[in-house]
Amino acid sequence: MTKNFTHDKKRLLHGWDAVYDLEEFILAYHLAPLAARDIFAKVGPRRLDLANAMDARSTATGDEAKRALGQNIPPGA
Repeated sequence: MTKNFTHDKKRLLHGWDAVYDLEEFILAYHLAPLAARDIFAKVGPRRLDLANAMDARSTATGDEAKRALGQNIPPGA
């Protein structure tokens, strides 16, 4: 029975660290709360998605950054 409980516990906890809550995201990237909330709402809580969006944000400028974060800016605008 212990083996099943351990297996169930691992299954339930698997992936729990794959997402940020908003406070962790703010602390991890040293963002202002309003900016972080906007990005978090558009990209979602998954750490990988947020890391990719923040990388795109740091390398892109202006409209490119907005496109990387999912805002609808037509190319060349």
